[in-house]
Amino acid sequence: MNCYSCEQSASNACKRCAQPYCEEHGNAQYCADCLRPASALPSFNLYRGALLTMLVGTALAVFLIVRPPGETNSASPILVGRAVPTESSDDATPAAVAETPRATATPSTPTPEPAATESPFGEYIVQDGDTLISIAEANLPSGDDSFAFAQAIANLNGLDFDNPLINVGDTLLLPRPPVQ
Repeated sequence: MNCYSCEQSASNACKRCAQPYCEEHGNAQYCADCLRPASALPSFNLYRGALLTMLVGTALAVFLIVRPPGETNSASPILVGRAVPTESSDDATPAAVAETPRATATPSTPTPEPAATESPFGEYIVQDGDTLISIAEANLPSGDDSFAFAQAIANLNGLDFDNPLINVGDTLLLPRPPVQ
């Protein structure tokens, strides 16, 4: 077997391109052609693939900006959050605080009592062995993702999703889907 570059007998074969070469046209592992800096560059197909990947990623990003996940045209979105701040909640925005209307009736007319409204949240008491994911799977509304529902439970209760500190007997608020 002869060297690819000259007529001497080949002493090695290149590990990259498998061409036989002699001592003068390579080192212990690679031939002289594979040792050139130009051969270290990625191929044109790799560049085309990278450009195609960036184009697809850009198109997906634009689509998600224009129409975010979970947005539907027919159903109303599920809103998760506290409607009225509690004593321990200092980060409530003024838009989230419901104002109570003030009665301006005359003293002879009795003021009507406001009707009791149902809480927009369900409650769950933590049992032994429960995790956020298992609680989410047990109370998951139809058509929802258990991972996203577990994140909603963590956000609603002020828990760190990656390291939630829940104890047996704790009461967790659960988001309810809107009544249709």
